[in-house]
Amino acid sequence: MPKFDFEQYLQGCARIKATILRLVPSTAIRLTKDPLAKALDLTSVQTIMCSGAALSAETTKDLQSMLRPDAHVLNGYGMSELTITMLREAASARRAGSVGKPAAGVAIRVVDGARNDAAAGTDGECLVRGPTMFTGYKDNAAETAAAFHDGWFCTGDVVRVDGDGYFYLTGRIKELIKVKGNQVAPAELEAVLLEHPLVVDAGVCGLPDERDGEVPIGAVTLAESVGEKDRPDALREVRAFVDARVAPYKRLRGGLVHVDVLPKGVTGKLVRREILETIDRARKLTPRL
Repeated sequence: MPKFDFEQYLQGCARIKATILRLVPSTAIRLTKDPLAKALDLTSVQTIMCSGAALSAETTKDLQSMLRPDAHVLNGYGMSELTITMLREAASARRAGSVGKPAAGVAIRVVDGARNDAAAGTDGECLVRGPTMFTGYKDNAAETAAAFHDGWFCTGDVVRVDGDGYFYLTGRIKELIKVKGNQVAPAELEAVLLEHPLVVDAGVCGLPDERDGEVPIGAVTLAESVGEKDRPDALREVRAFVDARVAPYKRLRGGLVHVDVLPKGVTGKLVRREILETIDRARKLTPRL
């Protein structure tokens, strides 16, 4: 497809009896909630492979329940610059929410803001080196130099690792919302939003604020069962749902807005830099809550 369309994609998968689906997490989440997915025959699917962002344990379990008993839901983590991790079939059921262990030959460090090794089990930036690592950005020595630290490639992604060596992707440094010096990962708030049964899709970004620097603001696509006149009440319900589950500085103090479609790339991945513009357009029709 020249542009990603969820319904066309799903219908195509059922028509050709696809055995492997390659999805970004937002599409995987919609798959668990959309009535069309339940109406189509997807029993041919043996494996769902996700990448591009974190996939929650809850979504993984929901996907697994939709598929044949021997099917697997795998989550991986990589970049154009290099291969990093993969969740293998043997661990998929036991490590829901993980992006797996490092690929063969890959070494990973998790570091704090000073580039010192982070304490075990805590979030930190992912630094990587290995045989698949690129040699540099073409004709851009400055960007190449900035991308490395003592021979390690600096991914800009925030991860943590458990006691068994499995990695979990939790956010991206450049996307972190700075609230009074506190860092808020948009992906964390999006995951909470998507737990609500009325939310089909969600996006969060930072809204400039004179007092706090930034505050989180959210955009959601509500389920078709929510009529236009019921959207204000639904948005209030969803916002209260999120605010009750996160620390006070992570609450959606910038507001929550319904949008018909969130900005996505050709693969279905959320284009976060366009969320505020999408919200501004929606606010002309829907009051902020």
